[in-house]
Amino acid sequence: MWGYNAELERAMIIGSPTDEMRRLFDHMLSAQQTAFDAFRPCVTCADVDRAVLRYFEANGLLPYWKQHVGHAIGLRNHEAPFLDVGDHTPVEPGMVFTIEPGVYAPEVGGFRHSDTVLVTPDGIEILTDYPSDIESLTIRRE
Repeated sequence: MWGYNAELERAMIIGSPTDEMRRLFDHMLSAQQTAFDAFRPCVTCADVDRAVLRYFEANGLLPYWKQHVGHAIGLRNHEAPFLDVGDHTPVEPGMVFTIEPGVYAPEVGGFRHSDTVLVTPDGIEILTDYPSDIESLTIRRE
């Protein structure tokens, strides 16, 4: 809108999801919620990434982690600052980010949702809206 970008991505499943797909999908959703909960003014970008890394570590998922939690977005699709343990930029109201932690298993595939959020004085406002549950994102084969 007006030259600004947003991201909205969803992992989808074709066919019936296996138990392992469901497990990883649920963890991906929980990791994204962990990032949403950690995101507010006065934290740093590194703090948000660390919160998700703690979630992955507590659940034995570090081998499935391949990237940072997200990045700023605006006139370009990928902008600094990055939600990464190496980026100590303070989060401030008015900043816009994507939140997109994913899990990747070679034998199953990758699961990642990306939502665009606006930092508000009290937390975040999620700007993107699309179903995120596994049932809505499963394409059944007959």
